[in-house]
Amino acid sequence: MAEAAGEAGIRALVAGWLAAERPGGDGDHGDHGGHGGHGEDDDDRPGGGWAVPPADGTVVVAAARRLAVDGLGRRGPRTAVPDGLRMIAEALVVDEHPSAARWTPLERAQAVEWVALLLHRFGEDGVAMLTADLSGGPGVGDPEP
Repeated sequence: MAEAAGEAGIRALVAGWLAAERPGGDGDHGDHGGHGGHGEDDDDRPGGGWAVPPADGTVVVAAARRLAVDGLGRRGPRTAVPDGLRMIAEALVVDEHPSAARWTPLERAQAVEWVALLLHRFGEDGVAMLTADLSGGPGVGDPEP
């Protein structure tokens, strides 16, 4: 119970920061409680703040997986990702995708895992790589083809 309350508080704080960064942002972007930080009116919610084109969850998951695996090398072990990075990946990346409200719970969970792994391995450059990949351009530190 305390963990859920803590997560809701973190989500509200992050939502406020993101709203402050957006022109005309007021910090109120709907319900941020529950799984994935979205309420029941997700389909009416405007797109997120991540500057990438709309995409199916499977596309985002595949891109994040490919970048994470290519960046480590095919034989490297998949390292454990700290829980804090999962929360950051969910709140600051996955929840901000303009199509996230339409993804299945499984797609959202997989996106969170792979984005968290990108953050763990590459820091914010991992998000830049994913952003470039989803937007069709070269990314910072993008693994060689």
